[in-house]
Amino acid sequence: MGKDHPTVLIAAAQGGDQQAKDQLVSAYLPLLYNVVGRALDGHADVDDVVQETVLRMLRGLPELRDPERFRSWLVAIAMNEIRAHWREKQSGAIPADRLDAAYDLPDPRADFVELTILELGLTGQRR
Repeated sequence: MGKDHPTVLIAAAQGGDQQAKDQLVSAYLPLLYNVVGRALDGHADVDDVVQETVLRMLRGLPELRDPERFRSWLVAIAMNEIRAHWREKQSGAIPADRLDAAYDLPDPRADFVELTILELGLTGQRR
């Protein structure tokens, strides 16, 4: 298990390592924006909900017992924040179809090969 393995990063962040916390946020921010953006259908409050999700994650990180379940735990926090947003904005009306769609999102890092090829192509265009 290398230094870049998520559980090592999570353990370091749980221990108070600020750089590990920053890396953790950076690594999972695309996932959060996908989940929240899809559930809120591009609503202007996406940034606020993502920010609150990140803050709750950082506050709750020391209590996370199983670092292997971090991603699921983080998505659960995001879903709770989305529900809170809808309760606040629409008096409890939560569009279930949007929440279901957000749960079904693929991991943005899943297609690493395609993303790497795209990035390499863009790098070549800049030269």
